[in-house]
Amino acid sequence: MESHTAWCRMVFDSLNEGGTWAVPRSGLIFTKRDGKLVLTLRMPEVPNEIQDEDFELIRQHFALAEIQVVEEGA
Repeated sequence: MESHTAWCRMVFDSLNEGGTWAVPRSGLIFTKRDGKLVLTLRMPEVPNEIQDEDFELIRQHFALAEIQVVEEGA
């Protein structure tokens, strides 16, 4: 789990404010905003089970690196 935490921190730190990170497998697109990782777009836009599962997993792993992951508008 420690390697996941380091990887999450590396991804987050590599982004500039307003920078985006995409997860091709589930079509989730995140934006670094105000010290958080914000889910800003789902492709397709209709949420599905894989997107929901990936979002929750990403939220949990980034939380271990003390990075908050939220969904825009939530």
